[in-house]
Amino acid sequence: MNCLQVTKLISDSQERPLSFLEKTGMNAHLLICPHCVNFNQNVQQIRKMMKTFSKC
Repeated sequence: MNCLQVTKLISDSQERPLSFLEKTGMNAHLLICPHCVNFNQNVQQIRKMMKTFSKC
């Protein structure tokens, strides 16, 4: 998988469960790509912030 595919899957994973093959490919890519790891961390942080904001 390339970075474009992985960032799309990271975004998709916020709205739907990923298939086994999607998760496997994404996780393999995340082992070698610090940029996608950073993107994934940012997405997770934004998700946490939005949950906190929605409780206000």
